[in-house]
Amino acid sequence: MGALTLFLFLSVNLLFMPKYIEENKDGRITEEFYREKMNSDVLFVGSSTVFSAINPIVLWEEYGITSFDRANASQTAWISYFMIKDAVEVSDPEMVVLDLSFFRYEDDYVEEAANRKAIDGMRPSKTKFQCIQAARSPDETYMDYVFPIGRFHSRWQYLNAEDWKYLYYKPTVSYNGYLPSFDVEPAQAERKTQVEDDSLMSDRNALFLDNIITICRENDLQLLLIKIPSYQPKWGEIFDGDVRMIAEDAGVRYVDFDEETEAIGLDYSIDTDDGGGHLNDAGSAKFTKYLGNFLVSNYQLQDHREDPAYSKIWKEKCERYHNGE
Repeated sequence: MGALTLFLFLSVNLLFMPKYIEENKDGRITEEFYREKMNSDVLFVGSSTVFSAINPIVLWEEYGITSFDRANASQTAWISYFMIKDAVEVSDPEMVVLDLSFFRYEDDYVEEAANRKAIDGMRPSKTKFQCIQAARSPDETYMDYVFPIGRFHSRWQYLNAEDWKYLYYKPTVSYNGYLPSFDVEPAQAERKTQVEDDSLMSDRNALFLDNIITICRENDLQLLLIKIPSYQPKWGEIFDGDVRMIAEDAGVRYVDFDEETEAIGLDYSIDTDDGGGHLNDAGSAKFTKYLGNFLVSNYQLQDHREDPAYSKIWKEKCERYHNGE
């Protein structure tokens, strides 16, 4: 009876949780990381700018680098830290590339929908529970994250065929965390050169950046801090200078790829799907090729294309991407 009760509870829990298959696909990225059969040498970590701009398929085809985008919409600095910590515990990465876009937000920033997309898919572990504590707002209960049915029980009136169809099995929707957009929405407004609320990095963001630097150092992970290009600036000179100082003090490289727009070949009339905030698939291909060349030129990363074990798996990934599956 106890086993049956547990099975029913877990099944109801799965039923009521959003599936993130046909909509809000970024909610699947965290869980899909655990499906990887081969190691990902590079982890790209950050917010939606990452999963829209860095294409692991292109990186494999051009350079033989294995990678995964451990990114979610509005992913905060603290969640990024625990994503890296979790990855170290379950895999053996060689490098972390961290986009700092969301390190600009306030210390008390909370977006529950984004938190859940990142956290609900994490494997049960001490690291997940620590992530919950760091990310939740004072109004959210810890147990609602451990057992999401407490938060989503009211979804019973909105359940549809998708909830039943994907109750136990969920198809892979990302390409190693990458979610391509084929839409084109040109940037229309005049390009700004500065932001209005320029300031130093906040204390909490700085703390978790230091934690990321520390965990990478302790695990012999190469670390690169980046700013993914966008049409409008994500921060100003004061914040940028603070990042450069933190990176220099830690002995870590930081690259603002906004400064490389022409070299990358980005054209914000065709390479963005939202007026310049995020890159579309065409823009992602340009940036990924440029980033890949930078990585192989400056870091120790292996080309796995001649390794039959890797090439077999990645051939299937590439075919799935090019076939739009």
